[in-house]
Amino acid sequence: MNSSLTRNRLVLSKERTKEFRKTILEIWSKLEIPTDSNESWRKFPLASVDWKELKFDPKEISTKITDESASEPSLVDETVDGILSDILKYIPKDYFAYLSLVVAPSYELIFLEEGESEFVFQELGDEPKFSVRIFYLKSGKTAKIQNQLEHIHETDALHLSSSLDFYITEEASFLEVLDRESSDFDLYRFRSVAILSHADSQVKFHHFPIGGFRSKLFLHAHLLGKGAEVIVDGVSALGGRNLKDLEMEMYHHADHTTSKISYKAIVTDKSHHIFTGNLIIPPNLKKVTAHQESFNLSLNKKARAEANPKLEVLAEDVSCTHGATVGDIDEEQYFYLLSRGLTPAESKSLLVTAFYGETIHSIGFSEEVKLSLESQIKEILVGGK
Repeated sequence: MNSSLTRNRLVLSKERTKEFRKTILEIWSKLEIPTDSNESWRKFPLASVDWKELKFDPKEISTKITDESASEPSLVDETVDGILSDILKYIPKDYFAYLSLVVAPSYELIFLEEGESEFVFQELGDEPKFSVRIFYLKSGKTAKIQNQLEHIHETDALHLSSSLDFYITEEASFLEVLDRESSDFDLYRFRSVAILSHADSQVKFHHFPIGGFRSKLFLHAHLLGKGAEVIVDGVSALGGRNLKDLEMEMYHHADHTTSKISYKAIVTDKSHHIFTGNLIIPPNLKKVTAHQESFNLSLNKKARAEANPKLEVLAEDVSCTHGATVGDIDEEQYFYLLSRGLTPAESKSLLVTAFYGETIHSIGFSEEVKLSLESQIKEILVGGK
């Protein structure tokens, strides 16, 4: 595994960043922090956020750009221009996505190599953090990457993080992403992820967020060419008073495209998980397959899980399905395990592990990685603090 791809982790030049931000700022100047009248933010308590406590003033935005020494060596201008054009065209229409582009001190370009790689991104301290990362895979390449996002601070002050991640796969490529996010329990986290899948490319995106106080995720996948396929799955494990609000969207732009969302959440204590999925298929497309499913398990009567499946299907020659479940541990299975000599704690742990285990073991990474994921989830749900 290559964990030191510094020569392929580049920073967009200061001059090009300034030029690109001129266009972004024109749009940004018309945006305001969303309110609960916005459907996507209806259940996220933005109105109660104390921005002063988060050391963030939306009326005094700094657009300072870091003068990095690394700045696109040997890159073809057309490649960078194409990437920036895609970002401008497909950036999620969300306040915090644009905020990241306006405030992030630099834009990081990561050109993926063949094989498996690991990246660690750390955010330290209480000051607001903003980042933009662009992952780019050339035509015909195959890559697997682990992204470790770590948010670490040493006080009990609430703090803010906002990020935008773009994944661009060119024609006939394959990309599998294991997205692991570990947050401290005082973090307000706003994140946008965009996936652009061109003709005959396949993307598998596995999302495993752990920790945090309040978090909102927008994931938008665009299937741009014939034969494109995008699969998104993952597991949220929530404890304490953690709130996670996930909104995932698959937008089909071409014939013979395939998408699937399969997401699971387990909630305990007084936590709250919200999942909204949307499949968008415009008119006149043919041979489109799209599936969406959300499974939610509650371990405490005070915990809440919500599933909101949506479909905007305007074409006829398609195959679309959706499903959602919210429930408690199956009592019949629970008492069966007790009758076989297991303790209540062992029975509960076994059933919870079985609920999310299939998702973990379907990912294309090592057994060591899978066991690490299981350990993190168990720590939140069945014994850890």
